[in-house]
Amino acid sequence: MTITRFSIGDSGPAITEIRDHLIRLELLNPAASNQFDEAMFQAVKKFQLQRGLSVDGIVGPETWRRLDEAVWSLGDRVLSYQVGNLIHGDDVAQLQQRLTQLGFSPGNVDGIFGRRTEKAVKEFQKAIGAVDDGIVGIHTIQGLNRLNRTVAGGNATALREKVKHENKRTGIANKTIVLDISSDPFIDKYLSDQAIEIATKVVKLIEGKLAALGTTVLLTHSGDGRPDSITRADFANTEAADLVLSVQVGIADDAAASGVIGYYFAGTHGYSLLGKEFAQLLVAEVLDCTDFAAGDVVGKSWPLLRATVMPAVRIDLGFLTAAADRELLTDPKTLANSAEATVSALAKFFAPLN
Repeated sequence: MTITRFSIGDSGPAITEIRDHLIRLELLNPAASNQFDEAMFQAVKKFQLQRGLSVDGIVGPETWRRLDEAVWSLGDRVLSYQVGNLIHGDDVAQLQQRLTQLGFSPGNVDGIFGRRTEKAVKEFQKAIGAVDDGIVGIHTIQGLNRLNRTVAGGNATALREKVKHENKRTGIANKTIVLDISSDPFIDKYLSDQAIEIATKVVKLIEGKLAALGTTVLLTHSGDGRPDSITRADFANTEAADLVLSVQVGIADDAAASGVIGYYFAGTHGYSLLGKEFAQLLVAEVLDCTDFAAGDVVGKSWPLLRATVMPAVRIDLGFLTAAADRELLTDPKTLANSAEATVSALAKFFAPLN
């Protein structure tokens, strides 16, 4: 079925399916109407909030995909690594959690069955004497259930992530950084074009400063168009980048929304420790070097943050819809200082340990 955008007042087979998913997730009363009404609107908003999505109560392509993923539990279907058509779902996240608890390393608990998850499954299968084909069927699940235990002493995934990063702290000069220009689907095209233009200027400044330090800089966008988030994430993964940084200038319906916001991956089943650490460092550096009045760090499960295997962060450099921010964003000094602060944060993130 072609995915469109569903909102209050809509009806039909798609709305019935959305209703059934929300009921199964215990977000909607089983007696709810088959119409997209206020109750469904509030249930969708609650689901979006739980899943780290943008909260608008509208079921667009990303919310639809996440609803479909959320209804799967481990054992409902056979799981495997499918090149070009990766399996997504809560059952995959449950598998990744189990593997992590047992001492295997599938990477982030992101609900995506990728190469690292397949490798961890094969290692587990070999450990229990099963055929190590990477396919998660009934026998592999039975093995997981028999051996399931918790890891004492904290989050094993975060610990592995931290150790891996410490080995990469050899300076910024030999790193590969992917720079991305983010653009939410804003309704106001004039403001949207302005936001992209400003973000592009900042990214070009960052690119030049990093290149001067000997960093390999790759861009997700070209003059040929704007690839979708998954394509950009795949690009970063293929290039084995050390970090992905997406830059956006915000636009909000709420005129009170202002300041600098750093976003890192955080889902229902886990989050990126390194993504959070870099987001905190980046926001602090930008606030220190500019006149933006406020800053925050927020976990989200947007595709670009979720589907990358390396730390990925999006930073919103102020809001065009906030008067004070808009004035700052028209000042070339603010853009230059933001770029300088970003490079400083990257250098500190990869600085050798004493």
